[in-house]
Amino acid sequence: MQNNPLLAPIARLLHEHPQGLSEYALMKQLEFNGLALDQELDASPELLLFRKHFLIMNALYRLQPVLAGEGFDISISALHIQLHPLDSSQASAETAIIANDQPLRDYYLDWSEFEKSSSDYVRALLDGFWQRYMNSDRRSEAAQVLGLEEGASTEQIRIAYRRLASRHHPDRGGDADQFRRVREAYELLMV
Repeated sequence: MQNNPLLAPIARLLHEHPQGLSEYALMKQLEFNGLALDQELDASPELLLFRKHFLIMNALYRLQPVLAGEGFDISISALHIQLHPLDSSQASAETAIIANDQPLRDYYLDWSEFEKSSSDYVRALLDGFWQRYMNSDRRSEAAQVLGLEEGASTEQIRIAYRRLASRHHPDRGGDADQFRRVREAYELLMV
């Protein structure tokens, strides 16, 4: 595992800010304290930001077992990072660590993710995020068109589609625009 130069500075900052701080504030504090997090002159702004983020998250997840041994747990999110004393019910360091999001933790502890990061890799991550984000909005709207809750089963989608398609089909005196919306919603949800 690579040596992350942010381990000690982040541990110190977490102790200095018991109220917690955002990832952005943590990043700015590190830079204010003289840690250059963007030394790659040829990297795109997106790649630089990704690498800063990765180094911070890697350090936070690597600090978890160390700080758990000192009686602390770290709550980790981009919006709020904070040290908390371990509850008496959390008998061991493992309890605190297991309670956190394991797949995310595994990702940030895998140094090969940092090493393989390139401008193209980061662009693909961002594109994938925005596609999922936009599709979640569209799927929610499509479910509403069919009168369904988000997460409806394939069978529920088929039943709702058949009922509404029959009602709005132009050959049966229905509204062609509404029929088109029902069909588009069905197609989106069935993908």
